[in-house]
Amino acid sequence: MFDFADPATFDLRYRGTVRCRTTTGADLYYEMAGSGPPVVCLNNFFIVAPAWRNFTSRLARDHTIVTYDLRNQGVSRPGPGTPHIDDHVDDLRDLLDHLGLDAVHLVGTSASTLICRDFALRHPDRVHGLVLTGPAFSPYGPLRMRLMAKDWLQRLEHAQVAGVFDYLYPLVFTDKAIERGGRATYFALREHFLALNSEAQVRTCVTELRQASGDPDLLTRITRRVLLLIGDGDHLWSASTLRDALALIPDAVGHVIEGAGHMPFIEATEEFEDVVARFVAQG
Repeated sequence: MFDFADPATFDLRYRGTVRCRTTTGADLYYEMAGSGPPVVCLNNFFIVAPAWRNFTSRLARDHTIVTYDLRNQGVSRPGPGTPHIDDHVDDLRDLLDHLGLDAVHLVGTSASTLICRDFALRHPDRVHGLVLTGPAFSPYGPLRMRLMAKDWLQRLEHAQVAGVFDYLYPLVFTDKAIERGGRATYFALREHFLALNSEAQVRTCVTELRQASGDPDLLTRITRRVLLLIGDGDHLWSASTLRDALALIPDAVGHVIEGAGHMPFIEATEEFEDVVARFVAQG
């Protein structure tokens, strides 16, 4: 398990060689661990597939954990053409077909909650439930996220990938975690981020984020169970935002993790795993 105060505990090693070739020509790296009800974890911009081992070790005792690098991320390859946010929905379908998984629980974080949302809307029969952690959507509309994404692209232009990381790091983690990790964790995570994300990859990811629909009406159309999992220090979410989002989604519950930011699975791993396990057990 990752200890924020000890960056040496953060395991990002690529151990496997298995791949999934998608119908559109992408080549996806994936990992599987454990046994039991399948739970598929989707990356955000900050992490790659191996990182989930640090946050799902207890879940893997009773669940099959599937993680993969999105096309154009980590060691996955994007395939021909200009990438679009919709490609990720098709890739997820192809991966489930490749693995012989009929229906799964999806765990999304930040930008990948948009992929989970859209997948559940297009393929509801393939989804048991959604765990949407620090969602990149809003119950009010997309303007704030699009303005943020525009800012990230400007930072990328003027300060490259390092400038994007330097901006995001104090935004997504809480004061408590940052102080606990100190300079050692900051520089270790920065090194990992720069090694795994080229300027072109970051630009593509942020552009895809801007392509995604932020229409709040989409939330009203989700027919599967949803858990909105929020850190109380998330820069995008407040208690009232959570309340208003829950009012839109037909079958949704919320859970707030105290003392955590935008990625609570990193800062409060045990509680994250416990909450996800309870949600999955409910069917």
